[in-house]
Amino acid sequence: MSTTTTETGATESERTSETRHVAFVGDAGVGKTTIAALVAARLAERTRVRVTGEAAQLVGDRGDRPVGALGLEWTIDDCPPDAEAIGARAERLDAAFVVATPETLESVARYERRASNHDVECFLVVNRFREPARNRLRTFDGPELAEYFYEDEAIRTAVADGNVPTLSEWTVEAILIEALERGERSIVNVEVEERADADSLVDAFETAGYDAAFFACNCRCHDGHVLARRRG
Repeated sequence: MSTTTTETGATESERTSETRHVAFVGDAGVGKTTIAALVAARLAERTRVRVTGEAAQLVGDRGDRPVGALGLEWTIDDCPPDAEAIGARAERLDAAFVVATPETLESVARYERRASNHDVECFLVVNRFREPARNRLRTFDGPELAEYFYEDEAIRTAVADGNVPTLSEWTVEAILIEALERGERSIVNVEVEERADADSLVDAFETAGYDAAFFACNCRCHDGHVLARRRG
């Protein structure tokens, strides 16, 4: 679960940080490593990130970055394609994200059961989504949907070339929001209709003794969320 860490050699005046530890699991061939790399790369723009598994070949270890606005650093595990991967790291996980395609949704149950057996929060990420699958996804009886990613040949090409894909009109931050709301520390989550309103809300939280930051999402009814956690 969430742990509190201090960098080696840090002075008392330096800020301590908590670690969020999340795992991406799923069968071979569903794009699990791609999703893990997308999330890790976005996090690396915000804060300190450690990446394990095949995604580390795309993103690299960003453990030397400063800790971001929420006072959190992250570990992202790109796990082997086996439900047992959840049990192997369950004690330190805040959440597990099961990656599947519309064609492999039946495989999700194995991962969900394993997560439940170990009392690990579990969410679904659907990769290579296509609109004809929307009804199938809506009626699917499984973990809460954290996000879906449309099928995009540019993503496959980038990964084949050893690069993290670029999503120009889609964000991975809904996955971060789900992970941030899990764990031992309480997170305040406020929906923001327009991005322009976020900065004043962040300032208000910080004045009140919170760390706060804006996170974008793909919802059509609002631009994103301001998440805040009390300092100390």
